[in-house]
Amino acid sequence: MGKEQKQEQKILPFSLRAVYWREGKQWMSDDFDPMLPGKQLWGQFKASGHRIEVREAVENIPNAKPVRTCLITTNFQFRYLNTPPEKIPKDEDDGKYLVAEISARITVDYLIETSETPSKENLEQWASRNVALHCWPYWREFCHSTLLRMNLPVTMMPMIVIENKKD
Repeated sequence: MGKEQKQEQKILPFSLRAVYWREGKQWMSDDFDPMLPGKQLWGQFKASGHRIEVREAVENIPNAKPVRTCLITTNFQFRYLNTPPEKIPKDEDDGKYLVAEISARITVDYLIETSETPSKENLEQWASRNVALHCWPYWREFCHSTLLRMNLPVTMMPMIVIENKKD
């Protein structure tokens, strides 16, 4: 029998407290009729930027300890164009080719589980990897149901895959 190896247990800095919407919008061009068949559309998806905010609050309970949280808000967008994106001249605004757009801002709220607030670098790393895993199902469902309600072709957002980087 081999030697037992002790694995160092890594303490995760956060525990998930909530996922919620900040904003959700949908728009369709007045010039586009979703009921006319045979229209070809090209979809574009983008997840961009995130805002990180660390908060400390005391509940309105006698002798309550402060609650430290980290809120990370990410922007998502899906758009349909009536022309392939690669055929739109680089110096031209693609807005005139825009048929419909769905966007959302989703916040993931974490309790900070460590005695120290994680560094800005660690917060950025967490925001760019873990947050997507927590809010992606909400974005996928919103996109799917909104496209149905707009009578647009449903483009399923793929399941998210995040590659593990070796430290």
